[in-house]
Amino acid sequence: MASFAHRRQVFLFLVAVVLPCTVLVALGVFIVNQEHELSERRRADERRLTTRQIRQELSARLSSICANEEIRLQSEGGSLVSTQYTHPAVVVVSRVRNGSFVLPWEQNPDTDLALRSLSLESYAERIAEGERAEFVGGDASAAVTAYERALESASYPAQQSYARLLLGRVSLKQGHNRAARRYLNTVLGSPSDRTDEFGVALWSYAASRLLEAGDSQTDVLDRVAAELDSARWFSPGQLYLFRDLVDTVTAEATDSAIVDQVREVSLNLADRITTTEHTIALGRELAGLPISLDPASATQTTWVLWDGADWLVGVSSSVEEVAAGLFAVRAQEIFASLEAVAATGTATAATLDANPNSDGELLGAEFPGLRVHFAAGVPGTVGESWNLRRLFYLAVILLVVSVTLFGAYLQMRDVRRELATAEMRSRFVSSVSHELKTPLTAIRMFAETLRLRSTKPETQAEYLDTIVSESERLSRLLNNVLDIAKIERGAKVYRREPQALGEIVQASARAMQYPLEQKQFNLRVNIKDGLPPVNVDRDAIEQAILNLLANAMKYSGDSSDIHLTLEKAGREAVVEVADRGVGVSAEEQRRIFEQFYRAKTEENQHIPGTGLGLTLVDHIAKAHDGYVTVESALGEGSKFAIHLPLEESEF
Repeated sequence: MASFAHRRQVFLFLVAVVLPCTVLVALGVFIVNQEHELSERRRADERRLTTRQIRQELSARLSSICANEEIRLQSEGGSLVSTQYTHPAVVVVSRVRNGSFVLPWEQNPDTDLALRSLSLESYAERIAEGERAEFVGGDASAAVTAYERALESASYPAQQSYARLLLGRVSLKQGHNRAARRYLNTVLGSPSDRTDEFGVALWSYAASRLLEAGDSQTDVLDRVAAELDSARWFSPGQLYLFRDLVDTVTAEATDSAIVDQVREVSLNLADRITTTEHTIALGRELAGLPISLDPASATQTTWVLWDGADWLVGVSSSVEEVAAGLFAVRAQEIFASLEAVAATGTATAATLDANPNSDGELLGAEFPGLRVHFAAGVPGTVGESWNLRRLFYLAVILLVVSVTLFGAYLQMRDVRRELATAEMRSRFVSSVSHELKTPLTAIRMFAETLRLRSTKPETQAEYLDTIVSESERLSRLLNNVLDIAKIERGAKVYRREPQALGEIVQASARAMQYPLEQKQFNLRVNIKDGLPPVNVDRDAIEQAILNLLANAMKYSGDSSDIHLTLEKAGREAVVEVADRGVGVSAEEQRRIFEQFYRAKTEENQHIPGTGLGLTLVDHIAKAHDGYVTVESALGEGSKFAIHLPLEESEF
């Protein structure tokens, strides 16, 4: 019947709790998956929209940059020398002529005019005559004469500067330092458009000669700084010569002001050299980039992220019939502004790069290889909103599952507890029945024997003692059961009065004398003198001692010695019952005071008992503000001690 009731409880729990919770969890999972799919679609739409906006904005900005630079070139007569671009992100504006890249510093009309003037026949003959005299004949005076004749015949500024530069060089060789400085200082102050065939300004050669002579450090450094601050391109040879000049000044400088100026000039020069070298590298790699060098054949301008310098490079139509405009801009400056606009306009964090291994959105055919990447979990994005909802759904599902599992745990615990209680009650009924049957059988047997009146007087006395002992045993059993029932109802009351514990111990020993003698046990009683009266319920304490003695008899095994001791330990009176029986394991010692619990050993299967004796002993001790201790080991016996507090006035 109990098993059917338990199965019914489990079935009702499954129908009323588990089934609805399972349905709720399934619906929750379905909603979570559906929300996730919708969120992914919304996120994909948002990414496509953001990518389109970035593409349109980037295309518009680059087109605007190209248009403005074309207008500037027209206003400056098509010269590419200037670096004064209309947009700060622009680094190179040049031409692609007949499929070849025109370096910006190669298109300078002033430099071309200077080179043509230096090659005029009459002037060039006098310069060549002086160089033969200087280097071949070793005649410095003849060389000076030839250079002076060239200077007198010079009709162009570049011719004059070149002749003075040569005169300064020869004068230094002759040791005419004053004349040399005069010529070289004049050239040092000449304009930068007076260059040689390598695009190197003549004044920079003069500066090098002056530094070799140990003069004009400040003037040379100032001139280099002014040139680098100008908005014009320099040839690589010119920049490398600038670097040599700065290195020479650095090696000889002692003034802190000059050292600081050198540091600033070096940084500016390094940036110029890097940009120039990147421009040369771009010219070499331009043909291999996926862009059209003939804008007339392309439907739109293509922009490529050139990783050589992290530049965006594109070729657009030009006002010239035989040339196309090439533009290179710093990609990160453009990307940073676009990413900021994207984050402001769409509340989505986006970055741009050309990493082929990434999984970002392609920007489009106009920008091959460029991808837009979106950060996950950015505040305000659809993804974060979905994450919050998903966390909420998961929390609800987790709560439902937790409540279900907790309910199942409680249900199973209650079922197990009821089954265990039912089992213990069954064992208890069986044990009590056995415990009641044994004394009742003995009483009936001896009573019927006495009824026959055929026994001797000595035998009759023995039978009467047995009847009294068994009736007392029966009374103790019934008292234990009744006391446990009262304890469970909370109706058990102890009437505590000052009592002599020694008398209670002696009375308990006398009460157990006959059953002990019948089973041939040897009870040794040791009562310490001088113990003060203790405020206890006499019957309860005697009942507790009798329970301990009864247990000692049951579990003594082959040993027949039992010790009953009363002594004082500090502020406590201790009643101890010791045996040398089967003992109790350490694991069982924590549970032997539980109601109906009996140690699960093979010996206990053959020993009658209700599992209430020690429970009652523990309750009586605690009701008297004391406690019970146990010392035991398997096969070595047990010591149970009741500790009762003494009155403070007794110390």
